[in-house]
Amino acid sequence: MSDSSAENPGQGLVRVLVVEDSRVERMRLQAILQSMGMTPILAENAIEALRFLKKHEVDIVLCDWLMPEMTGLELCQRLAGDDDLGRPYFIMLTGRNASVDLIAAMDAGADDYLAKPAWREELRVRLQAGVRSLRRFKNRPSLPKLPGLVSVDSKA
Repeated sequence: MSDSSAENPGQGLVRVLVVEDSRVERMRLQAILQSMGMTPILAENAIEALRFLKKHEVDIVLCDWLMPEMTGLELCQRLAGDDDLGRPYFIMLTGRNASVDLIAAMDAGADDYLAKPAWREELRVRLQAGVRSLRRFKNRPSLPKLPGLVSVDSKA
């Protein structure tokens, strides 16, 4: 587990657990998330992420599918089946882009699915969707708006 946010997970804005076995991709995602004002927490595999989630709450999990020891799909199923682990918004990040893969990820409990490479703006709008969902379904109005997010909740 890396990043100062892992040491103090209560600080920061939206906490995003990045689960990715590629160091280069982890660092790229970390830079993108930090530029968006989010708090990235980095795990290099699903087992490390699961250990972290047993002790700390996060808002969003951004998880690679194909990893050694435990896949992202297996992590997603574990989170969906264990209320004690909280229910973070789960985005499956993968090089797999067939419809059958999207269906498998969503059936496993993923809230969204993003094919690699994750372009910054596409990642931004999907993270915004996650924040909106968390506000609605977890009653967490304290989560901040992301730059560029247009409010659809305001009354005309």
